[in-house]
Amino acid sequence: MLELEVIIADDRVNNWPRDSPHGIRAWGFDDALMEWHRYGPGPAGMDAMHLHDTYQVCLSLDFPGEYRYLGGRHPVPVGSLSIIHPGEMHAARDLADRPRSTTFRLLYAPPRLLQEAAAMITDRPSPTPFFAEPVIRDHDLAARFRRFHQATAAPTIRLEPETRLLSLLTGLLVRHADTRYGPPWIGRERQAVSLVRDYLEAHYADDPSLAQLARLANLSPYHLARAFRTEVGLPPHAYLIGVRTSRAKELLVSGLPVARVAAATGFFDQSHLTRHFKRLVGVSPGRYADRRKNVQDAPQQNP
Repeated sequence: MLELEVIIADDRVNNWPRDSPHGIRAWGFDDALMEWHRYGPGPAGMDAMHLHDTYQVCLSLDFPGEYRYLGGRHPVPVGSLSIIHPGEMHAARDLADRPRSTTFRLLYAPPRLLQEAAAMITDRPSPTPFFAEPVIRDHDLAARFRRFHQATAAPTIRLEPETRLLSLLTGLLVRHADTRYGPPWIGRERQAVSLVRDYLEAHYADDPSLAQLARLANLSPYHLARAFRTEVGLPPHAYLIGVRTSRAKELLVSGLPVARVAAATGFFDQSHLTRHFKRLVGVSPGRYADRRKNVQDAPQQNP
């Protein structure tokens, strides 16, 4: 995953005021570009008019703004998603002076990604999707956007950002595209899901892609992700993390060091294992192993 970090403290960039340092962190995933922006306290600023050859999706985290776009002005409340089409001139501005630091998360998605997501929903080729409303107030999609953005910013298994990106894009299309994309009916695809579950349990230390699992199930990635959640109650990436954590518990009890357990169970590193282990088990891997050892070594009391 390519990553670039830039800190800008010059008002000549995008016409932001001189006393408002602008911090940017940028990284890529699947031909998409993610950015995290932080603006320091200061007078209200405004971008110069510009355009992109990608869709721009922005989550306003803690400060309202406004877009000049498609001949109008569009207020952007805190917590809302805004979506700008490829090739369209636009500019963002603050609605008031910034009393504190403000942050935004952005996704620049090539049209190909949305066309492929639309084709998975309809099972036929799709033109470039259009969104008539540039500002979307949808709490669930905003949460999906944030989880996807966070998943791409830290080491994780490939399945997680792939599944989260597909969930975000198909959610945008089904709920908010100008052309309505009705999701296909999902039956109880038990055999296909069972094949994928068996594969994940047998190859838990591998890093399969969603497309690889979809080929195994003979389903589209979108259909597999929905069917898997329907049958299992979890998306494929969460199921795989659960399998890895169960195997890690077995290895920790056997006395294997935490770092070796992380490598043996497919986690990126020891901190990656620890993050998920604490979330699912409630204690760190080291404390879990120590606790088991303490129980085994405790003196026996006579009845």
